[in-house]
Amino acid sequence: MSKYSFDTKFSVLMKDPQVMEIVEDLCPEIVNHPMKSLALSLGFTPNMGMAVLSKMYSKEKIEEFRVRLEAIE
Repeated sequence: MSKYSFDTKFSVLMKDPQVMEIVEDLCPEIVNHPMKSLALSLGFTPNMGMAVLSKMYSKEKIEEFRVRLEAIE
């Protein structure tokens, strides 16, 4: 069973080094995104942030992230 999904809060995801490796590989610019603090403080999940993420990344890249995220056990 997967440890994480797109319903896991960003604040939880960002604490895991395995997740951060995926971030650094696929989308390093989100680490310093101006809305990062707001997303963390409001308890956002990737699904909740999809309106912004889908403007930044292709569907293929988002799907690759999801697959790799869900592969973490």
